[in-house]
Amino acid sequence: MTPTYGINPERLGKVENGSTKNQLPLTLDALARRDDEPTAERAPEDVRIGLAQSRLAVTIPSDALTLKEGERHDQSKPGGSELLLPEHSFIGIKVREIRLHERGSLAVPEGPQKPHRPRWQRFQCCPRPSGVERKLLRRSNGRIVAPTDSGRVYGEYPARMPFYPSGYPWGCIGRLVVWADATSPNWSSYGSAALIGTRAILTAAHMVPWGSGSNWKALFIAGYYDGGSVSGSGGQSWVTSAHGYAGNSVSAHDMAVMRLQDPLGSWLGYLGFREYDDDWEGGSYWHLVGYPSAITAERPSWQGGIHVIDDDEDGDGQELEHHGDDTGGDSGGPFFGFWDDGPYVIGTVSGYEEISGPLGIGSEDNNIVAGGPALNGICNYARQNWP
Repeated sequence: MTPTYGINPERLGKVENGSTKNQLPLTLDALARRDDEPTAERAPEDVRIGLAQSRLAVTIPSDALTLKEGERHDQSKPGGSELLLPEHSFIGIKVREIRLHERGSLAVPEGPQKPHRPRWQRFQCCPRPSGVERKLLRRSNGRIVAPTDSGRVYGEYPARMPFYPSGYPWGCIGRLVVWADATSPNWSSYGSAALIGTRAILTAAHMVPWGSGSNWKALFIAGYYDGGSVSGSGGQSWVTSAHGYAGNSVSAHDMAVMRLQDPLGSWLGYLGFREYDDDWEGGSYWHLVGYPSAITAERPSWQGGIHVIDDDEDGDGQELEHHGDDTGGDSGGPFFGFWDDGPYVIGTVSGYEEISGPLGIGSEDNNIVAGGPALNGICNYARQNWP
């Protein structure tokens, strides 16, 4: 099906030597005029099975793998059976490889790296609003208690909108849950991430508990909504590797890629990635998706039409400054735009920066997205090494 657009000179962008390399991203108006694109074929059997079936990963101490003769680890129970695991076993797997790359050390591919939408995934231009179902808290006198939020909300754009993550690319973005101690039954933090390759996700480097060594685990749930993936019980995967840049506070290099145990990108598709171009500054092209607890951690939230105010260079990285709303839970979420051939990430949500100048001169108050050539470098590394 050929997508249709309204006549919009801005959509045509700039053409250099017959190339659309510097074509402008699509505005919200252009997206609103575009038709959704249906699936072109039925998903293959292995994809249907992969997304439909739960996969239980259990880590068992190596010295407990050999059972003594006559021992049973399963006991018949009325209505079913239970599996008795050896002591110190836990659900999930530890991250097997952790690596910090020096800034500027990764090869940067030439030009944008394309997104991928499988023929069995429907393209959906705009997310479907779902609202938030929550009970209001009240004091004993009946007055409503307003929840607190330590993040930065500017209110310059329409409020963040909870949505149902159906279709491509919305089902490629998900919630990332992290256990700083892999054996703990309780997770320690969560944020957001997006598929950028067959087995690769992009998130913020500060989502990685670098100080935990190899004793941590993380689970990515694509299209997380009300407790699970909208794609099926198999739409989640444990992280096996994590790579980021040295120095992972709020900065131009606050980005990391993670390898997944399962090829969710092949099943659901993934976003492209590209460097930010100064010529896009001030254009209301950008989208931000994450799981902020200020809205609801159980459903994704979307905000569109965001513009980049300024970009600060830091070697091969860039701090992209904006006044879109991002708060706790948004960390690692994609900051992306749409082109004619699909969605491209230009950065990952890092955090908030406030700079005070003398007498207010030179003061800055912005939310920060990490991007630039460094983003292309680390995303390309993940695609090339984690097929």
